[in-house]
Amino acid sequence: MPTWHGDIHTIIRAHCTECHAENGPGPFKLETYEEVRARAGFIKAVVQEGIMPPWLPGPAGLSIQGHRGLSQAEIELIKAWVSNGSPLGKPGAVLDEIVETTSRTADLQLKMLAPWPVPAEGGGTWGRVVRDKRTFVVPVNNNQSLRIQGYAYETNSPTVVHAVTFLADTTGSGRYLDARENGPGYYMAGDVRDTPSGDIGGVGVGARELVLPDGFHWEIPKESDLLMQVQYRPSGKIEFLHDRLHAWTTRLNESRPLRTLLSMIWRVDVPAGETAHLQDSWTLPVAVDLVGFTPRANGIVSSMNLNATLPDGDTQVLLDVPRYDPHWGQTWLLDNPRHLPAGTRLTGSWVVSNTESNPRNPFMPLDRYVAARRTGVLGILMHVAAVNPDEDASLLLWRQEMLQSRQRPQ
Repeated sequence: MPTWHGDIHTIIRAHCTECHAENGPGPFKLETYEEVRARAGFIKAVVQEGIMPPWLPGPAGLSIQGHRGLSQAEIELIKAWVSNGSPLGKPGAVLDEIVETTSRTADLQLKMLAPWPVPAEGGGTWGRVVRDKRTFVVPVNNNQSLRIQGYAYETNSPTVVHAVTFLADTTGSGRYLDARENGPGYYMAGDVRDTPSGDIGGVGVGARELVLPDGFHWEIPKESDLLMQVQYRPSGKIEFLHDRLHAWTTRLNESRPLRTLLSMIWRVDVPAGETAHLQDSWTLPVAVDLVGFTPRANGIVSSMNLNATLPDGDTQVLLDVPRYDPHWGQTWLLDNPRHLPAGTRLTGSWVVSNTESNPRNPFMPLDRYVAARRTGVLGILMHVAAVNPDEDASLLLWRQEMLQSRQRPQ
């Protein structure tokens, strides 16, 4: 029979405590036996339904770092423990302390220019998009290009902030939009022209830190602003965002810049009550190393998938998200970068459920869903580096031409 000391404490600490802790994003703590036992029935229900802990990628895709989902064996242990009265058991060996991912002092510390009050209640929708998001301009003040290997996002409102994505802006577009609204930030996606928010990754609930493998970096051109798109969930009271980003640079001369390739659908038209199955497909012009993914879609999308067909005809699932939920979005890094040769065919698939049976559909009452965006209404951002550094420039040019060609009338 499973006990707290024998099995359950280890599972809770590994999968729950990072969020359900003092000053964490979870609404209550799950650090002690008493705290967990008091919510044992609730915990059993949410793990049985796969609602908690939040982890979107399914097992069919490539192995991803920081997997928070429970195995079936762990779920069965929790169910049995709760059903048998949540026994305490006998203390065993002292558990190892959880080690922080990195203790390195940040090379760069960025902060919002002024606090912004998160409204107590969510708004309606405007233009059939989710209202509860806002983009903030954070000046970098860099007189030279920066090579960022990792960063940590620090928020003073952890229960409110969900997915946060980033983009380096050299055009001044963010400042222009910011100046049009009162207070810091603006209610628009953090995209700039053909470049999507998330071009330099993103963080989410339970994953506020993102560190790339050695040999890869995000590039922030000189004289950039950081655009920070924050998706929040109102808590019933006004809370203030005045958040920070701590970043680390790489010192490896041979480090390669990550580029964002978009598998995406730029225009969507789905009648009320219907479900659409949409696909996008294209071929890699050069060999790349795939390091990670960032999903982008609202809750009207119920699932997404990305497959690769290699030049030899072998087909592999790169990413499978069987139950998509935008509130748990983040950048997912692979356990090991995946080499994709030139000539690989990438196919992205999305299921758009404009129905009442879709529990995450933000558009109620139902109506025809029509939306378009230069960087994709639906998308999977692929973070890749050219295997041959001499092909990086041609990869960037090809990406730009492909994005523009998608937006021309067929």
